[in-house]
Amino acid sequence: MKMEKEKKSFWKKLRDKLTPDLMFHETEVQANRLGFLMLLCSGIILVLILILVETGIFPLQGDFMRAAIIRSLIEITALLVFCKIVKYDAWWLKPLLIVGMVIVYALLDSMLTHKAAILMVLPVVFSSRYFSRRLTVFTSLFTTVIFIFSAYWGATHGFINLNIVTMEEGTRMVATGGFLGDAVQNVLNLDPAAGNKMLIVNTLLYDYLPRWLMFSIVSVISCNIARKGRDMVVTQHEKDVKGARIESELNLATRIQADMLPNIYPAFPDRKEFDIYATMDPAKEVGGDFYDFFLIDKDHLCMVMADVSGKGVPAALFMMASKIILANNAMMGKSPAQILTDTNEAICANNREEMFVTVWLGILEISTGKLTAANAGHEYPVVKDADGSYEIYKDKHGFVIGGMPGARYKEYELILKPGSRLFLYTDGVPEATDADGNMFGADRMVEALKAIDPSADPSVTLKAIRAAVDGFVKDAEQFDDITMLNLEYKGDLS
Repeated sequence: MKMEKEKKSFWKKLRDKLTPDLMFHETEVQANRLGFLMLLCSGIILVLILILVETGIFPLQGDFMRAAIIRSLIEITALLVFCKIVKYDAWWLKPLLIVGMVIVYALLDSMLTHKAAILMVLPVVFSSRYFSRRLTVFTSLFTTVIFIFSAYWGATHGFINLNIVTMEEGTRMVATGGFLGDAVQNVLNLDPAAGNKMLIVNTLLYDYLPRWLMFSIVSVISCNIARKGRDMVVTQHEKDVKGARIESELNLATRIQADMLPNIYPAFPDRKEFDIYATMDPAKEVGGDFYDFFLIDKDHLCMVMADVSGKGVPAALFMMASKIILANNAMMGKSPAQILTDTNEAICANNREEMFVTVWLGILEISTGKLTAANAGHEYPVVKDADGSYEIYKDKHGFVIGGMPGARYKEYELILKPGSRLFLYTDGVPEATDADGNMFGADRMVEALKAIDPSADPSVTLKAIRAAVDGFVKDAEQFDDITMLNLEYKGDLS
């Protein structure tokens, strides 16, 4: 019972050693597929040789060669079937393929002797594909032992070619096509004074020594490839893990950023005087654009549309800080110009990265429709009158927020009548570019707004503008965040 437990423990340890790490699993499956293809090609070649032998085109002396081919084909077939059964994914398939490959190629070598020297290096080169230096060293040693036996067996039962040795003039010629035993006996029977005993020495020196030298060089190179390959796989795995972690964190940042913006609609279901809707589509996982709207009190609605310089995580961090500062200043009851001024001072006080943000900020007096706004380098708003005509309102721009301390901003007033609309956007809309480098432009944007049903909800309006932009750029990549806000002022409906 104890011996049985020890046996199980041994096999469990062996399986643990042969089972690939998670990072090497895909690599080993691919290597198993390569081994399958190598054996399949070898089997096809053997079948062709067997056909040539049976038809008499390629005669072989001795039935052992025919039997060796058949044995090799049986072994190859069994290995191919195993590969297909386990779908190239089994912990024991790796050693089985290597051992089987060595034996198959050793049988071929025994029939062809030194002419098939390339067969020695194939299993070693193949083993390096598993990226295990130990496995490649083991395969080299195992191949050496097996091929020594196959060379001896093949030389004593098959053909040996001694033609590569140049005979001295006047000496007897040794049979060049026969069994090794006969060839050695012929050499030993020659007169030692004639120097014919050097025939075997020359054969070893000029034939087998280069063969083993080549095998040794290939083995060393394969070991180095295995080590380098393993390092590459480990490095790539670490990059993949790091990339997956970054992707997970970016996805989380995307959700956090989306939650930071108003995203529940209708935003103010109990307020019938207006309807508002906004969207933000970042070019990357997270963006620098943002919008905001909130009630300062029951009669005042604050709206913000902003675009941070840069893209990605830095812009997103700067965006959230800017949004919070703007909202805090607005909730203190300040005017739009004062909100931008104080926000600029707060950001410039600690802005070593010299980032900036363009901002349009307006406060709507809900009861009267008076809109007081200020612009810090942002895009012009688009206003729709009650009669249905859209117009880009070219307000006076102040300097961007965060660009320079001490900047001052001017504000202006607009009167929104019932039925009027306000469309805010970032430069991602007019600067959307197609594959030919043409921009969507402000004119197309206004035309797209005019084409929308005047009675459409703000959400429908923004979806129609986005569809117009997508239809223009088609398959071109989105390089900038696209953010839009649409306000419909309905007035006092009581």
